[in-house]
Amino acid sequence: MTATIAAPTNPELALGARVAALLPERAGSPWTVEPYRAWWSMKPAARLVQGDRALVLVKHAWHTDIAWQLPDREPYAPDLRLERMAPAPIARAVLLEVLPVLDDEAAARARKTVSDTGIRLRLLDEIGHAMRAQGAATYNRVGLLVNTSTVAWGTPSGLRYSVTMHGSNPACDVQIQGPVRVVERALTHFLPEPRRSARLVVRDAVRGRMQRRLAACLAQFTDVEQLDDGGIAFGTGTGPVGYASPAADPAARVRDTSPASVDLHHVGVDLLAALAPHLAR
Repeated sequence: MTATIAAPTNPELALGARVAALLPERAGSPWTVEPYRAWWSMKPAARLVQGDRALVLVKHAWHTDIAWQLPDREPYAPDLRLERMAPAPIARAVLLEVLPVLDDEAAARARKTVSDTGIRLRLLDEIGHAMRAQGAATYNRVGLLVNTSTVAWGTPSGLRYSVTMHGSNPACDVQIQGPVRVVERALTHFLPEPRRSARLVVRDAVRGRMQRRLAACLAQFTDVEQLDDGGIAFGTGTGPVGYASPAADPAARVRDTSPASVDLHHVGVDLLAALAPHLAR
């Protein structure tokens, strides 16, 4: 997952190259980096290109502007303003928030020439390829609902992953099942950066031992809410959102090996490909 760098002799291109190196290849195509001028800024920018899609990064003193391009979509303002300047948090924000939106727009345009099934299976094959490259044995199946498909795999740590796509929507639904300690560790890869001052969950505010444990973990990263059915909803809507199912026996003691099940929604293909080394373990 290395980028082809166009003479990184200035800070903008250097930042773009380091971000590009953290983004995964798609269909064997890496990200390339070139100088650019954004419409909304007089500052030099870096343009990261992969096939027909591109990202524009403009580095400021205290924040970074990020925008996305398609062949007939030119951004005249940043799509995301991030109060971070380091490559890792920029790449994380791109994977969580920017590329899923870009892919959704690209899929809407691709429907004119490619069937929903063709788009769905191509994207799922990219995810499966990334996992198989890490040694995971994947299998494909028809989804439970009409016009859905799923790729699934297991890991040596006891986790089971199922990734489902609906129609030509490139945002995935991901189900993670396994020992709660390992599920918690896996979840952190799909969540925003830890909060500077994590809001603690009041013990009496969440019912159920498993729910309290998962809520305490999730609240370090994002908003949590207990639903009427006892499950835990989490996420803010700017990235993946999810639902943690209540335990079959709410009164049972919760150990690290107790089974847990979590569903994530709006997960991008690029994020899953980038996380393949973690998700195959």
